[in-house]
Amino acid sequence: MSLKKKENHTSECSTENLVADYLKNNLDFFVKNPAILAELKIPHEHGGAISLVEKQLTVLREQNQETNKKIHELIEIATQNEELARRMHQLALTLIDADDPKDIFSTMYDNLKKNFHADRVIVRLFANPAFIDSSATGEFVGKESIEESLFKHIIEKREPLSGKMKHQQQVFLFGDDGDDIASSVMIPLHGVGWGGILAIGSFDAERFQPGMGIELLANLGEILSFIIKPWIEEL
Repeated sequence: MSLKKKENHTSECSTENLVADYLKNNLDFFVKNPAILAELKIPHEHGGAISLVEKQLTVLREQNQETNKKIHELIEIATQNEELARRMHQLALTLIDADDPKDIFSTMYDNLKKNFHADRVIVRLFANPAFIDSSATGEFVGKESIEESLFKHIIEKREPLSGKMKHQQQVFLFGDDGDDIASSVMIPLHGVGWGGILAIGSFDAERFQPGMGIELLANLGEILSFIIKPWIEEL
């Protein structure tokens, strides 16, 4: 490119920038100058040209369609959450009426598998049971279990964690066939001097994603911690 052409190109770019800045700072320019607005033509993606007004209408229609789509998505999510909250409430009432730990855990496992479409559900309590027959339920792994360190951060933070869990966590919770679990959510359980984990696993890698909204599950963790408190040995 010759020096003169470069100068002309630079001058054109500067002029375009000035015009763009002016229009941004004077949004009512075309309102005051409707004749210019009527003469403007913008290339159409299918060929030919359309007026600026037609182009604006097209953009507004597209934005409106996108907004309506997002609104419908939010309504659908809200409806699902409302139904889920109702089921969680019913589950909490059912767990409160359970007579012993076995009933508590079996009821919860069946309910979560059904309502969350989970493939595996398990509870592990790093605590000692407050009843004589400690073999009555395998959920109690003992206060001194070294595996508690695998979940220490989750329990202390008291926030559910979703996504793909670490291999050691997966093996401890779901056993040797835990490799089939592609996504999961771990919900902390806690009390004075003890902690635990409620784990919900799925064979679907997309079922439980990192950062997903799991506030209802966090509430379930609080409720379950309170319900099983009488069955845990006090320090």
